[in-house]
Amino acid sequence: MATFNYTAKDTKGKTISGVLEADNPTAVVGRLQSMGFFPIAIEEEAARGQGLAKLGRVIGRGRIGIGDLSTFDRQMSDLISSGIPLVKALSIIGAQTPNPALKRILETVSNDVSSGDTLAEAMHKHPRVFSPLTVAMVRAGETGGMLENVLQRLADFSEMEEELRGRVKSALAYPAVMLFAGSAAVAVMITVVIPKIVSVFHELNQVLPLPTRILIGTTDFFKSWWWALLGGVVLGVSLLWRFAKTTEGARMIHNALLQLPVLGPVIVKREVARFARTLGELLRNGVPILTAFGIAQKVLTNRIIADEVAKAPDAITQGSGVAPALGASGHFPPMVINMVAIGEETGRLPEALLKVANSYEIQVDRSLKTLTSLLEPLIILVMGLVVGSIVISMLLPIFSLDPTGGR
Repeated sequence: MATFNYTAKDTKGKTISGVLEADNPTAVVGRLQSMGFFPIAIEEEAARGQGLAKLGRVIGRGRIGIGDLSTFDRQMSDLISSGIPLVKALSIIGAQTPNPALKRILETVSNDVSSGDTLAEAMHKHPRVFSPLTVAMVRAGETGGMLENVLQRLADFSEMEEELRGRVKSALAYPAVMLFAGSAAVAVMITVVIPKIVSVFHELNQVLPLPTRILIGTTDFFKSWWWALLGGVVLGVSLLWRFAKTTEGARMIHNALLQLPVLGPVIVKREVARFARTLGELLRNGVPILTAFGIAQKVLTNRIIADEVAKAPDAITQGSGVAPALGASGHFPPMVINMVAIGEETGRLPEALLKVANSYEIQVDRSLKTLTSLLEPLIILVMGLVVGSIVISMLLPIFSLDPTGGR
């Protein structure tokens, strides 16, 4: 199959361009006409151009964010509900999206759909862009004839996910800036200010107090061995990163995070919220419960909780309810288990799970505010102690200054 650059016009006379893979130019013309476009020019890419295009596709996939996907889902829902055919809707959105990576993906999806694939099958070929949750919900929407409603819910889900991530980032931004600024100030004092003051003390031939000698020794050590310290930090981070990539290493680190006094409960609440919302959305759209559990497990980032949730489908298969299966994990709070049990008894499990998700997302937001409110004074206290210790160590020789120079 060759790759062709094409230029065409849509039904409104607007000129568009893109890339298609086909056996020959005639096949490209047929595909463009089936998509409702009028071909103007078709040119085959050179071999090098194909390689660069493929490289661009690979790199471009990583630049498609949640915001791009939520916009796509909402626009698709609006177009389909207006009676526009699926292939035409994909072409319209692909032509107007400002993200070139998403444009290429939608072009491929549109071609696959026009070739006979369902939308879910076409999306499934791009797992780095469309998550298993998206594929499963779209498949359920196509089967039940409610694709526009499913896409609308996916857009809502993506927007809530993006909003929560934004709150997490904004909550941690101020402490991170404070820590960076404080560290930079200490580094300047150690490398620039202190050496100049120390040279004055040496000229006076003054006997320096112990805190000052410790500070000077620390400064000399950092100046002489900074490269070794930097290399040690890089090596340590690299080894920790490789250890975290192993199964046992990830379990140890994730278990340690759950044991932290303040951060641990926040992680649990965040995982419960993600799992409950994903499972609730899947069940509400008709996805079988065992399939929904398998997909919802993949959204969990903590390996300990994810491994425990993975045991639930076996328990359900053996006749257990969802509530007892989740309760056996030990990480789902009693309130969540009771809500799920009530949802099972009343036949409203998806609604119960979504209520749990809403409640815990609010709790995560509050917990993050509490965590940052604790971090800010803690960082100020630590940096104040460090800077204060440096200042006092430098002032002590001045207070005990001997006018005779020790003679």
